[in-house]
Amino acid sequence: MVDIPDYMRGFDLDEDFGFTPVSNKPKSDSTVDKKVVESTNLELSKVKSDLSDVKAMMNEVLQVVAEKDSITKELEDTEVTQRFKEIEKVILPFLYNLSKSDEPYIHWPNRGPIIKAQIDKVLKLTRGKK
Repeated sequence: MVDIPDYMRGFDLDEDFGFTPVSNKPKSDSTVDKKVVESTNLELSKVKSDLSDVKAMMNEVLQVVAEKDSITKELEDTEVTQRFKEIEKVILPFLYNLSKSDEPYIHWPNRGPIIKAQIDKVLKLTRGKK
């Protein structure tokens, strides 16, 4: 077995990429038509120009997307922060009033409707439900 570097373990090393190592430069019997090369260079130049235009447009699109994502995140952060503040306004006074006294018992007649109202307020803030 051939010793391979750790970073290559687990990869398919038998994949054929279409090249073969050789000891000498291959000999070519063909001649090159200069007109074909010039025509190819002109086409290549046009492709490079088009590619440059595409890259510029992609950069503009990516910039717009990044700005949109940034604005959306800021809006979401602001909205979430505001919703948490509203939840605190509902929950903290409720808990504070429960903890005011050191008495071992709390007399709480009609607590069902009061607790239900607090639950409804919290659900309205967290889920938009009434």
